[in-house]
Amino acid sequence: MIGKQIKGRSFSKLLNYLFGKDGASLIGSNMEGFTPRELAAEFRFSQQLNPRVKRFVYHASLSLPHTEYLENDTWHEIAKKYLQAMSFDMNQYAVVRHSDRDHDHAHIVASRVRLDGTTVPDSWDYRRSEATIRQLEQEYRLQSLHSSQAKDSRSPTTGEKRLLARTGEESVRMQLQRSLDQATQSSLTMPQLIEQLQQKGVSVRVSNHNTGEIKGISYELNGVAFSGTHLGKAYTFIGLQKYRGVDYNSHRDNQLIKNLIEQPINSSIEIGIETDSFTQIQNIESNQKNNNSAKNHQESKLLKHRQRELEL
Repeated sequence: MIGKQIKGRSFSKLLNYLFGKDGASLIGSNMEGFTPRELAAEFRFSQQLNPRVKRFVYHASLSLPHTEYLENDTWHEIAKKYLQAMSFDMNQYAVVRHSDRDHDHAHIVASRVRLDGTTVPDSWDYRRSEATIRQLEQEYRLQSLHSSQAKDSRSPTTGEKRLLARTGEESVRMQLQRSLDQATQSSLTMPQLIEQLQQKGVSVRVSNHNTGEIKGISYELNGVAFSGTHLGKAYTFIGLQKYRGVDYNSHRDNQLIKNLIEQPINSSIEIGIETDSFTQIQNIESNQKNNNSAKNHQESKLLKHRQRELEL
């Protein structure tokens, strides 16, 4: 079974999308409504219990290989156990089953705000999801598939596999993927992730829309650069948020990201200056001191000359 998680801001849009698929059916819920409008109205109740939560929509999809099939009751049972393991113990939820593809799959929509006003934490949720899925596979005797996280990474090329076998060294692309995977095992904001990468010697660049909003991200290690897309969809700017749970708020983070990129923390002893650059700055400062000294000497000579003229 493969699982994916997304956090969003609109129950109405998500529910309209899920119910809009051919053959979509509501197979389980702990709410009264049956239509997208009715369910969205009920979800808004829990949303209002904690207005500080920005991404209050939780959307998880669980997919089976095309060789397996489950009854509605079993899907609902699995969804409830999955939610319980993910700490959704007092939350509104609905389970929508789809039959628009050749593999059996279901979608879980839940509010991250509990009915007591507290919020389901998202720390380590991708690792917890994988562990939960492995347990459910064993309990229901389902085929074990590759990690959902691995599906979001681009596999090593033949050349990269040969390099690893021949030298024991990973390619730069594989090193970048590993660094990102390690960094995102814990819950981070986007500036915190960039800071951790810089500490590992990874340079980060972002591209912006005309509006100033960030649209893309790229990484560089040992002089070799890759866009997030070339590492895999989980390493794009959007993918880091959707598949790795990195928290990003443009109003809070954009200036911090700009500061980190303009003055990387790993490039100076104190304030982000590389050794070579530090030497260059010292040389510049030394030249400026020499120039100032020469200028002061020249001004002193002129003053003495004028004094002698006045004495004459």
